[in-house]
Amino acid sequence: MSEDTPHYLLDHTDRELRRLDLQGELYRDVTTRALRDAGIGEGMRVLDVGSGSGDVSITAGRLVGPKGSVLGIDRGAAAIRDAQAKAAAAGLEHVHFEQHEIDDFRSASSFDALVGRFILMHQPDPGSALRTAARNVRPGGVIVMIESHMELLRTGGHSTPHSPLYETIVDFKARVVRAAGADLEAGGRLRATFQAAGLPEPTCRLEAHVEGGADSRYYGYVEQSVLSMLAEAARTGIDTFDEASATGIGDRLRDEVVAADGSLISWPVVYAIARLP
Repeated sequence: MSEDTPHYLLDHTDRELRRLDLQGELYRDVTTRALRDAGIGEGMRVLDVGSGSGDVSITAGRLVGPKGSVLGIDRGAAAIRDAQAKAAAAGLEHVHFEQHEIDDFRSASSFDALVGRFILMHQPDPGSALRTAARNVRPGGVIVMIESHMELLRTGGHSTPHSPLYETIVDFKARVVRAAGADLEAGGRLRATFQAAGLPEPTCRLEAHVEGGADSRYYGYVEQSVLSMLAEAARTGIDTFDEASATGIGDRLRDEVVAADGSLISWPVVYAIARLP
């Protein structure tokens, strides 16, 4: 890893791994749709880059079944341990994890599919990163990338009726992500990123959850996201929240939304699918 490679802004603390678990639950349905739309199924060999706590790899593992295999790679040793434990607990012996940098990984044998979620937004040159990862895919194989399009919440309606607290949270998260060097528009740029990687024209789709009511899991995810970002926010001088004001913010957001019988738009995501010649 070169000195100018940006760090993963949230690291892999126990708190961040818990946030990744909540994120996996929230985005599992769109992830499953994306993988199925790409034709990932029984017996395929899949590479998951930036595998984090393992949700995408495990989702792929269930689709390919025991006759297939999934390898998740991530730079974080703690994430690898956590993901491997989850796969073992789920009885998915064909899902494995290894510690690698995306730019350095090269498999001795090719994969049928390359997948990744919320990874290109953290790359200084996402086209180059995707091109490098794609060299591990066989001719005729498929590539599926899922990326956040956070900027849409800043420029469009994020709540109905307007939620002042959610607006503050959206602004905070966007400022921290941008200050850390990540791309708020990675989802919107996916088509161009595939082109920059020299890949065929992808099929792209935009999705977002509409959340509300007292029982939505989204409030807890929002709180864990804010708490996970506090260290990076302090490092970059963003003082919107501290530990005291962030703790319980999910409950406060729930109260505000329920009282208004309102709805929140979750972080929109774009998935792109391309098949190699």
